[in-house]
Amino acid sequence: MTITVDAGVAHVLVAIPEKGQSLDIPGLDEAAALIRSDSSIRAVLLTGGDGPNFCNGGDVKAFGAAANPGQYVRSIAEPFHRCVQALIETDVPVVAAVRGFAAGGGMSLSCAADIVVGGPSTTFLPAYPGIGYSTDGGLTWSLPRIVGRRRAAEILFTNRRIGSAEAFELGLITHMADSDEAVVAQAQALAASIARASRSALGSIKRLLTESGARSLADQLAAETDAIERAADSADGREGVAAFLEKRKPAFGI
Repeated sequence: MTITVDAGVAHVLVAIPEKGQSLDIPGLDEAAALIRSDSSIRAVLLTGGDGPNFCNGGDVKAFGAAANPGQYVRSIAEPFHRCVQALIETDVPVVAAVRGFAAGGGMSLSCAADIVVGGPSTTFLPAYPGIGYSTDGGLTWSLPRIVGRRRAAEILFTNRRIGSAEAFELGLITHMADSDEAVVAQAQALAASIARASRSALGSIKRLLTESGARSLADQLAAETDAIERAADSADGREGVAAFLEKRKPAFGI
């Protein structure tokens, strides 16, 4: 299974080991539809499975074998982009467990996550310029928002590898596990913790973060005012305040 839902966490396997850990495009398209439609999902966890690498991007062998490369690449870019858009636009936080390489589309996918857990072997590589391709997966949208426009340009133009220590400093990794073996477990724990939080509150915060880049300060403050008013009147807001005053853990989403 490419995607399973357990205790509010959607577990998404992003790559196909039998194809060199390349992107599972049909599976990601299926995951995108489920993430948009299943209201029981409270967090998303992206993993590369049991192998040493998160995802090596597109299937370059298939690119080379295509009779019409441009048409073929478009046919996989479109569903891939539906998934990236769903991950960024969904109201629920997205956690990525990035062990080993996140190259090409794998790097794009990791940059679409809200939280990235990495380990000592975690390595990011744009890869696209190395085969004469431009980027996809929203990398030119997400990467500048993480590291800044100038740093993003340097990374993409030089097509260099970024190791785990630098990736952590740049914000490509947000949580560093002590070992590669601990990456997935730590990401699972984070996703499970998030799934127990208020879905409406975290969804509102995520929307505010995503939309902040297109707003003035005044407009953002107005949006925050509207959002916190809705939160205060919501079931989760009432439960959270009551739990705080009664000195107990809140039961959100009941």
